[in-house]
Amino acid sequence: MSKKEKNLSLPQVKRQNNQIYKDKKRIVLGQSKLDLDMIFRPSKTNELTAEFIGLMQQAMKEAKPFDAGVAMGLTVALVIRYFTSIETNAKTCEEHLDMLRQLKDAGYLDTIMDAFEFSEVERIFDEIQRSITSLAAEMNKSLQNEIVDHSPEGDQADA
Repeated sequence: MSKKEKNLSLPQVKRQNNQIYKDKKRIVLGQSKLDLDMIFRPSKTNELTAEFIGLMQQAMKEAKPFDAGVAMGLTVALVIRYFTSIETNAKTCEEHLDMLRQLKDAGYLDTIMDAFEFSEVERIFDEIQRSITSLAAEMNKSLQNEIVDHSPEGDQADA
């Protein structure tokens, strides 16, 4: 006899998710502790990526420098914020980078990053790279369309 299959339910999905993403790692940093997610939830990864893109766009809008170093630092700061129990009110790119500097100066940054599963962090960087590439392609396409729409056709003087 075969088991009768049950219809999928949200409580069942929540239980499965809680089981998959429950693993935490605790590290001790001086007199403090920090809990880290061992497996990153895709929904948190999406939130992190969306926030990264928003912060990048905000920096560009304000004509602030946003190079590869800033992008890498911001990504690391967001990984720490989203996937650890750290308490922070960082909202802007500058505040996230300051958080990173503070962790680095206190000697905590390397310990925190080394405690993560490398493949999980790598997945975040890959996702952000895909998002930036996609955004750049969309912006390029938009600019091309705008140039074509506003190109002067027949604006040559009659001689």
